[in-house]
Amino acid sequence: MPTEPAAPPAVRRWIPSAWIGVPVLLYLLLSVCGVTLSSIGIGTLREDPAAATSDQIGASVPIRTDEYLTSSPMAIGVLATGIEEDLNPLTAAQGFTSSLPSTPVSSVVLAENAALRWGGFLPDQMVFAARWWLPTLLLFLGMPVLLRPLVGSRWPGLFAAVLIALSPATVWWSLSPLALWGFTTAGTAALYRAAMSVSERRSWWRSALWGLAAALLLARTPLHYQPWAIVAAPAILAVGIVPLLVRPEGRRRRLLTVVAVGACSLVLAALVFWENRASIAATSATVYPGARTTSGHAVPMELLFGATSLGWMRDTPLTQLNPSEISSGFLIAGVPALLLLLIGIRFRSGEHRAAVWTLLVCSAPWAAWCAISFGGLGERIPLANLVTPDRAATMLGYLAVLLFALVLPGWRERGGWRAVAGAVIAAVLVAGYAGSRLAVTTMPELSTKQIWSALAVLAVVVGLLVARPRWCGGYVAAGLAAFLLVGQVNPVLIGLADLRDSDVAQEMLVQGEQAREDGVLWASDDTAVDALFAATGVPSLSSRQMAGPDQDAWLALDPDRAAEGVWNRGGSFIQFEWTDDPSITLTNTAPDRILVAGSACTIHDRIPELTRVVSVEPLSSSCLTQVDEFAWGGSEHRVYEVTGS
Repeated sequence: MPTEPAAPPAVRRWIPSAWIGVPVLLYLLLSVCGVTLSSIGIGTLREDPAAATSDQIGASVPIRTDEYLTSSPMAIGVLATGIEEDLNPLTAAQGFTSSLPSTPVSSVVLAENAALRWGGFLPDQMVFAARWWLPTLLLFLGMPVLLRPLVGSRWPGLFAAVLIALSPATVWWSLSPLALWGFTTAGTAALYRAAMSVSERRSWWRSALWGLAAALLLARTPLHYQPWAIVAAPAILAVGIVPLLVRPEGRRRRLLTVVAVGACSLVLAALVFWENRASIAATSATVYPGARTTSGHAVPMELLFGATSLGWMRDTPLTQLNPSEISSGFLIAGVPALLLLLIGIRFRSGEHRAAVWTLLVCSAPWAAWCAISFGGLGERIPLANLVTPDRAATMLGYLAVLLFALVLPGWRERGGWRAVAGAVIAAVLVAGYAGSRLAVTTMPELSTKQIWSALAVLAVVVGLLVARPRWCGGYVAAGLAAFLLVGQVNPVLIGLADLRDSDVAQEMLVQGEQAREDGVLWASDDTAVDALFAATGVPSLSSRQMAGPDQDAWLALDPDRAAEGVWNRGGSFIQFEWTDDPSITLTNTAPDRILVAGSACTIHDRIPELTRVVSVEPLSSSCLTQVDEFAWGGSEHRVYEVTGS
């Protein structure tokens, strides 16, 4: 592993600053330019699908509707209005689920989301981009700081951060895993700094600042996507905390610091839960997702070790699932890491040894969860029964990268040819089998040539890393290979696309402000139009029901609760289908879709605040008067005023 370079004193003083300055400078540059990897520039979210209003490199990804139809439009809507809720009377308070805070403690813990309310003071695209890249910045700041005391160099942390940020699961999930890894890693690194500062009796204010930063960053750990957080967060924390307790000198001070920071973090998290208790109660009472439980079982090989064969996934049709569900982390990194551990590495210190074995202990139960059927027993294991094995497998890939970054610094300066050959052969065999399974089960157009080319790159990277672990070439090759694997997935977007820059969006900003003042509602029969409503602050019955329903409000549409199992759902789209039928029919077209079909006149009679209806098809009901029309997503949408039946 590359070591901190020997240099003149002036240069040595500059080098630590560069580890902070370079990531921060890049972060500020991307933020000021309004650059993100969001897919909101997709054709269905444009006034004219053939003509974008913002500059964009590459095509948008129509996979993660959680991003381009939900989280990003909602965030842009807060920038426009300063209001965190979606203003739909059918939905329960959902600030906890959407992470858009409105209460005091939540606004501090989720500060970057609370900052969306600054949209009136700073350009919207700058605030949106700053929020988008913050987890990535924290990952690249925190991981080198966390690993340096363990392995003696910041470079292993940078290596781990690069492979985590460029994992297929990261890019196909629109970077959402980085929220967990960025904040938790940075919080753990800050905790380590605080404990060491107290142990070494440094200035109290510096220790207090590190402890406060750690408490704030770690307080949000339970707020991340729970199936990922349950697997990864304890492992990250343990890698940072357990080595603090190895050496007896100053152990008591370090332990007290960990306890104090942990207590502050738990208090902050508890206050966030208390402030959002209504939102949490709404979610827990739903049919979907509700209190679902699961059990451990064998995850298909291709979903565990197939990452290196996913470079062609964007252009290859899939026979099952979707790219985000098939994508994975670089679990293959665990194969050479475990082999080197079996051969024997030289730990730099007791802290280094403790970190490696702690990570193995934290990862082993989840490896079993993904490999062995637990049957009914698994459903009775607290917390584990909330994590489906495929979600655990995704996080195992990230933990494997962290393990590899911890193991390589203890490997000999020049690996013997037997060790190199063994690591390469083991990695290629495992990845080759997984890639071949992908071609059989999921990606039938994945060719043998493509599989073998991916294996050749993998062999070169593993060979370089194991043969010369002190040479930077292997690490550069690994990062370059990972970038080439996923660099074409997400678009590079400058600005907020048509959700802010189009004529339609500008008109909807005016309409939304007027509707909020008048206390009236809109509704549409197109999910893309609903995203436009969310981004421009138009109160609408058609929106995302993130936490769960407002049950009293839904009784207006379903007074006898006959369809409660249909609408009592969280994480769902509320969609409308306009018909001439005076009755209302509620159905689920998918687990996360609530379809309300019926006459707009009937819905207006039951919810009088509904005064504007948007439809792709012409409507002829006597209570409707067409007042406008607009183009969106390649379709003409007609706007009707609803006057009652």
